[in-house]
Amino acid sequence: MENRRLLQLLVVTAAIFLVLPSYASADGTWFWLHDENASGSSTALLMDTSNPVSSLDSKQDLNVGPATWYSPPFKSDQKIYGDVSVSLFIEAYFLRTDILPLQVRVVRVFLLDVSPSGVEDEIASTSATPMFFISNETVKAKTFLLKNIDYTIPASHSIGIRVEKTIDLLTYFPFSILSPFFSTNVLYDSTTHPSSVKVPFNTTQGGVELDCYPQERSVKAGNEATYEIAVWNKGNQKDTITLSTDYSGDWNVEIDPETVVVDPNYLNYSDVKITPPVNAQPGSFLNITIKAEGSGGTDSIWLNTTVAEPTYGVKIISPENKEGRPGDTVSYTFTVKNTGDLKDSYSLSVESEWTASLDKQHITLLAGESADVTASVEIPLNAQNGSTDRLTFKVQSQNSSKSSSASVTTTAIFTGGGGGGGGGGGGISRTVLFILFVIGVIALLIAAILLTEYAKKYVVLGCEERMKEVPPGYSADYKITIKNPLEKIKGGKNRLNYKLAVGGEIPEKWNAELDKDVVTLDGGEKAEINLHVEVPKEASMDEWASIDVIAKPVGKRSKGEKINVATLLREPRVSLEIESVEHEPKKFKEGEKVISKITITNKGEAPASDAQVILYVNGKEKNRVGGLAVPVGSHVEVDIPWVAEPGENRVTVKVAMGKEAGIERT
Repeated sequence: MENRRLLQLLVVTAAIFLVLPSYASADGTWFWLHDENASGSSTALLMDTSNPVSSLDSKQDLNVGPATWYSPPFKSDQKIYGDVSVSLFIEAYFLRTDILPLQVRVVRVFLLDVSPSGVEDEIASTSATPMFFISNETVKAKTFLLKNIDYTIPASHSIGIRVEKTIDLLTYFPFSILSPFFSTNVLYDSTTHPSSVKVPFNTTQGGVELDCYPQERSVKAGNEATYEIAVWNKGNQKDTITLSTDYSGDWNVEIDPETVVVDPNYLNYSDVKITPPVNAQPGSFLNITIKAEGSGGTDSIWLNTTVAEPTYGVKIISPENKEGRPGDTVSYTFTVKNTGDLKDSYSLSVESEWTASLDKQHITLLAGESADVTASVEIPLNAQNGSTDRLTFKVQSQNSSKSSSASVTTTAIFTGGGGGGGGGGGGISRTVLFILFVIGVIALLIAAILLTEYAKKYVVLGCEERMKEVPPGYSADYKITIKNPLEKIKGGKNRLNYKLAVGGEIPEKWNAELDKDVVTLDGGEKAEINLHVEVPKEASMDEWASIDVIAKPVGKRSKGEKINVATLLREPRVSLEIESVEHEPKKFKEGEKVISKITITNKGEAPASDAQVILYVNGKEKNRVGGLAVPVGSHVEVDIPWVAEPGENRVTVKVAMGKEAGIERT
């Protein structure tokens, strides 16, 4: 599934469902209902583990007849053990809901075992379930539970559901006269109403589970994003598990390896590599489902890859410091590399207390290309012995604010010579050699004892999210767990105090600090500490921090433990959200003027300009307001007039930057 979305735009309702995980958790596999025929059937529709992608609802009217969905056939036997839940969106439609204060629908759901020839066996069913719809609340979400299912779906069979309406008075005279004005619709296959089925395959008898962190990545067009998938075998026998995806678009998706062998109650790994086309537009994204199937069960997991904006960047590789005599000219070769994604031109300059020059003043580099620049400095004739000069080489991008600098130190020295001599002595007796040998052996034994004690592990550190991106002027927090791995002994004999510290490569003016300096833990105990990283507003976008959190047990000969986290910088983003939508009047008739009051909030880090609010009624655009400016942390209120249509008026509001529609709320 390929989609395009704008930068500075977050989907509120629609995108949340786009990334809803179609996965098998520890308590069930999700199947989503789709509006396409199931394989080999002309009457049943398909349900599978792929997420809905359309913003428009599909409908099945239960007044016309039952609605049925089948899964694809299973390659191996599938054990169902537990509660099956069927989550449906039911619409009670009537032409004039304003004159009907209450509607009742009675619905029943059946769980099916479907043979390759299409023969349905009923595994279980719910009781007839009444649903009440008050006034204009014509759509309701309802979860039907089929409890305590213990059943095995044979290989090549499918699992299915049938939804039907019962106790229908409209089929009897004289109520049947009104039946054309009523309908009972199952809404499905949309991001707004994603009806689904959750089936507990192998819940108590092992099974397959997939894990991946993170499940969302950004990558430049033409570059590769790699996801490490952890494949768990929860069963008690070794299993061969195959990973696959149904995606077949322009993006390149590679699973390596596609088949893994996993020992019982253990895991193995497979990499999923996703590469967008070189001409993919920034903001476009791919959301795919990776499926896993083994003899012990199935599972799936979603992965979302976004095309990042191309950026400018530059880096200098500096040479070593040098020495020279007064009057010498010392040369340095700096390497300038374009670390951005675009061709760029750079202006070059040099600063020095002594006389300095460059062999060129400007260079142009393609993305990833490097060039050497020579800087020369003259050591004055009157320079003192040991005096130094700091030469700073600077590079400034001509197309952006990106820049870089590097410095070297030149030392003036006077050449000279010296001499020395020494004498030899006599030999060393065998007795002295033996004594030295014994002393050496003892020293080695002592060193071995000390090293054993030093290498003993007294602390374990962990962090679930070790890399974060924030814009300049913002902060990131990391939750670090610290554990005493020693066994708990009565009387607190293994209770330890830990001294905590922060180190690593932290740019100037950045601040990284822990909320605790000392932690006390008994054997087996663990605690959580917080690392708070603040980024200055003036930080350059090519800066980043590699931070070490260090824990050392007090009073122990141990090197302690450290864990590394990284804080990267990204551009500030706009995050518009639809805070509220109200209509005046709340109840209206055909042809009546309605005012929709819409509140938009910017919860991002960058101000929004030229935002648009677009109002749709029953899928048709009615009105729009443009040119809105929303500062960070502020909100705007917009009044949009429109005229009511006959029957039900389904109002959808979208917010966009510029001319493209984005955030949606119904």
